[in-house]
Amino acid sequence: MIPQSIAAILLAVPLGTLAIQSVSYWSEFRRSEKRAESTAKAGYRKPYFYLLVFGVLCMWLAWIGGMVLLFLNKYDSVFGFQIFQSHWAVWIQVGGFIIFYLGAVMYNLTLFVAGKYLRPAPSGIHEEHKLIQEGPYGIIRHPLYVSYILILAGLSLVLRMYWLLIPTVCIIVGIYPTAKAEEEMLVERFGEEYMGYKRRVGMLFPRLF
Repeated sequence: MIPQSIAAILLAVPLGTLAIQSVSYWSEFRRSEKRAESTAKAGYRKPYFYLLVFGVLCMWLAWIGGMVLLFLNKYDSVFGFQIFQSHWAVWIQVGGFIIFYLGAVMYNLTLFVAGKYLRPAPSGIHEEHKLIQEGPYGIIRHPLYVSYILILAGLSLVLRMYWLLIPTVCIIVGIYPTAKAEEEMLVERFGEEYMGYKRRVGMLFPRLF
């Protein structure tokens, strides 16, 4: 198995980068909220939206909680009864870190590229909203949601906890109806510009042709 201290550092690096970006993001978000004139909000289907929120909360709890316990060298002693054992544990964790970092890098890039135009789901969009089509948004239309799946799936392998796949499934189930509701709002706001974007870029998977 990967030593707990090393695993903790590997989990902390993207979290630290994300924390730095978040300070700038939330300050700009508050400023844009104060000067906004009108807001359009998506018509979310609440059961699916709550499934997504539940999965994301589990992601943060697993990420931060697991990292702290690993730093304290207490993870195995606290969760020993929940950790799966395998001769391939190191390679499973390595594979988990690859998946985790794909998600974490996508998360950080999405926040960096979209900036203030990345709106928290319930807040809707303002008249000054800009349609971002660069960076990860040039590959898929909802990179933030996909990053949640990758991060949580990777954490389930890094932390060797199969039960973390349950909130991962909750995110998967909740994503499509939630993203669909947001896209209906965006089509209404941007019209043909967003329709053209939809034709060029896949929703959750890249278009190969």
